[in-house]
Amino acid sequence: MVRIIDVKEVMRRTGLGRTTIWRNRKDRDSDFPPCRKLSKRRIGWPDARIDRWILRNAVPSSTHRLRRRRLVGRRRW
Repeated sequence: MVRIIDVKEVMRRTGLGRTTIWRNRKDRDSDFPPCRKLSKRRIGWPDARIDRWILRNAVPSSTHRLRRRRLVGRRRW
């Protein structure tokens, strides 16, 4: 059985904003998974396709840690 997730869940999983998701959806050159129309005003994505997209486009964890360290050092409390 295919599980369909809504845009809020896609945002949570990918870390992308709503506008970026819409741009990727409309861009023909983007490798972002196509959505499915669920009703007149609702769309969704198969969760397996979103997971595969995340794995293909994931930033290596070491780069993420370095980027996070730099940001933490700049915070002012």
